[in-house]
Amino acid sequence: MGEASGAGGRPVGVLLPTPAPEVLETVLSQRYGPLPQVATIARLRKQPAGGYQPAGDLADMLERRQAANAKERERIKNLNSGFARLKAIVPLVPRDRKPSKADTLKAAAEYIRLLRLVLRDTGGFQVFPPNP
Repeated sequence: MGEASGAGGRPVGVLLPTPAPEVLETVLSQRYGPLPQVATIARLRKQPAGGYQPAGDLADMLERRQAANAKERERIKNLNSGFARLKAIVPLVPRDRKPSKADTLKAAAEYIRLLRLVLRDTGGFQVFPPNP
Protein backbone atom coordinates (compact mmCIF):
# COMPACT_ATOMS: atom_id res chain seq x y z
CA MET A 1 0.00 0.00 0.00
CA GLY A 2 1.46 3.41 -0.98
CA GLU A 3 1.20 6.62 0.99
CA ALA A 4 -1.26 9.28 -0.10
CA SER A 5 0.34 12.32 -1.66
CA GLY A 6 -0.69 15.92 -1.22
CA ALA A 7 0.22 19.05 -3.16
CA GLY A 8 3.79 19.01 -4.44
CA GLY A 9 4.04 15.21 -4.14
CA ARG A 10 4.68 15.32 -0.36
CA PRO A 11 3.08 12.67 1.85
CA VAL A 12 -0.15 13.83 3.51
CA GLY A 13 0.23 14.67 7.21
CA VAL A 14 3.86 15.75 7.01
CA LEU A 15 4.48 19.05 8.76
CA LEU A 16 6.67 21.55 7.00
CA PRO A 17 8.95 23.93 8.87
CA THR A 18 7.50 27.36 9.60
CA PRO A 19 9.23 30.15 7.69
CA ALA A 20 11.19 32.81 9.55
CA PRO A 21 8.99 35.51 11.13
CA GLU A 22 10.19 38.16 8.68
CA VAL A 23 9.27 35.99 5.68
CA LEU A 24 5.95 34.97 7.21
CA GLU A 25 5.09 38.60 8.00
CA THR A 26 5.84 39.64 4.42
CA VAL A 27 3.80 36.81 2.89
CA LEU A 28 0.82 37.36 5.21
CA SER A 29 0.78 41.13 4.75
CA GLN A 30 0.95 40.73 0.96
CA ARG A 31 -1.91 38.25 1.03
CA TYR A 32 -4.17 39.75 3.72
CA GLY A 33 -3.12 43.39 3.99
CA PRO A 34 -1.74 45.13 7.08
CA LEU A 35 -1.27 42.81 10.04
CA PRO A 36 -2.62 43.65 13.49
CA GLN A 37 -0.16 45.29 15.86
CA VAL A 38 0.31 44.36 19.49
CA ALA A 39 -1.53 46.82 21.70
CA THR A 40 0.49 48.58 24.33
CA ILE A 41 -0.36 47.80 27.94
CA ALA A 42 1.88 50.53 29.30
CA ARG A 43 0.86 53.93 30.44
CA LEU A 44 2.68 56.40 28.30
CA ARG A 45 4.29 59.62 29.45
CA LYS A 46 4.70 62.53 27.04
CA GLN A 47 8.29 63.57 26.56
CA PRO A 48 9.40 67.22 26.19
CA ALA A 49 10.23 66.57 22.52
CA GLY A 50 6.62 65.45 21.91
CA GLY A 51 7.16 61.68 21.77
CA TYR A 52 5.82 59.13 24.23
CA GLN A 53 7.72 56.69 26.44
CA PRO A 54 6.42 53.93 28.73
CA ALA A 55 5.94 55.30 32.25
CA GLY A 56 7.12 52.17 34.06
CA ASP A 57 8.61 48.71 33.80
CA LEU A 58 6.77 46.69 31.14
CA ALA A 59 7.28 43.38 32.99
CA ASP A 60 5.64 44.82 36.13
CA MET A 61 2.77 46.25 34.10
CA LEU A 62 2.22 42.93 32.34
CA GLU A 63 2.20 41.11 35.68
CA ARG A 64 -0.34 43.58 37.14
CA ARG A 65 -2.51 43.32 34.00
CA GLN A 66 -2.48 39.51 34.17
CA ALA A 67 -3.39 39.62 37.87
CA ALA A 68 -6.23 42.06 37.17
CA ASN A 69 -7.48 39.87 34.31
CA ALA A 70 -7.42 36.77 36.54
CA LYS A 71 -9.31 38.66 39.26
CA GLU A 72 -11.94 39.82 36.72
CA ARG A 73 -12.35 36.26 35.36
CA GLU A 74 -12.92 35.01 38.92
CA ARG A 75 -15.47 37.79 39.56
CA ILE A 76 -17.41 36.93 36.40
CA LYS A 77 -17.24 33.22 37.25
CA ASN A 78 -18.75 33.94 40.69
CA LEU A 79 -21.42 36.18 39.17
CA ASN A 80 -22.40 33.50 36.64
CA SER A 81 -22.45 30.88 39.41
CA GLY A 82 -24.85 33.07 41.39
CA PHE A 83 -27.14 33.47 38.38
CA ALA A 84 -27.11 29.68 37.84
CA ARG A 85 -28.18 29.13 41.48
CA LEU A 86 -30.87 31.81 41.14
CA LYS A 87 -32.23 30.18 37.95
CA ALA A 88 -32.49 26.86 39.79
CA ILE A 89 -34.45 28.42 42.67
CA VAL A 90 -36.84 30.75 40.84
CA PRO A 91 -39.76 28.85 39.28
CA LEU A 92 -40.88 31.69 37.00
CA VAL A 93 -37.84 31.66 34.68
CA PRO A 94 -38.97 31.04 31.07
CA ARG A 95 -38.15 27.46 29.98
CA ASP A 96 -38.92 27.82 26.25
CA ARG A 97 -35.50 29.41 25.67
CA LYS A 98 -32.33 30.04 27.61
CA PRO A 99 -33.22 32.90 29.96
CA SER A 100 -30.95 35.93 29.97
CA LYS A 101 -29.64 37.45 33.17
CA ALA A 102 -32.26 40.18 32.84
CA ASP A 103 -34.99 37.51 32.51
CA THR A 104 -33.67 35.79 35.63
CA LEU A 105 -33.64 39.01 37.65
CA LYS A 106 -37.15 39.95 36.50
CA ALA A 107 -38.43 36.47 37.37
CA ALA A 108 -36.75 36.63 40.79
CA ALA A 109 -38.30 40.04 41.52
CA GLU A 110 -41.74 38.75 40.48
CA TYR A 111 -41.28 35.61 42.61
CA ILE A 112 -40.35 37.72 45.65
CA ARG A 113 -43.39 39.95 45.05
CA LEU A 114 -45.66 36.88 44.93
CA LEU A 115 -44.10 35.43 48.09
CA ARG A 116 -44.68 38.74 49.89
CA LEU A 117 -48.35 38.66 48.81
CA VAL A 118 -48.74 35.10 50.08
CA LEU A 119 -47.19 36.03 53.41
CA ARG A 120 -49.32 39.15 53.69
CA ASP A 121 -52.53 37.25 52.85
CA THR A 122 -51.77 34.47 55.33
CA GLY A 123 -50.81 36.87 58.13
CA GLY A 124 -47.19 35.75 58.26
CA PHE A 125 -45.72 39.02 57.02
CA GLN A 126 -45.19 42.07 59.18
CA VAL A 127 -43.60 45.27 58.03
CA PHE A 128 -41.70 47.02 60.78
CA PRO A 129 -41.29 50.80 60.56
CA PRO A 130 -37.70 51.88 59.92
CA ASN A 131 -35.68 52.90 62.95
CA PRO A 132 -35.23 56.67 63.23
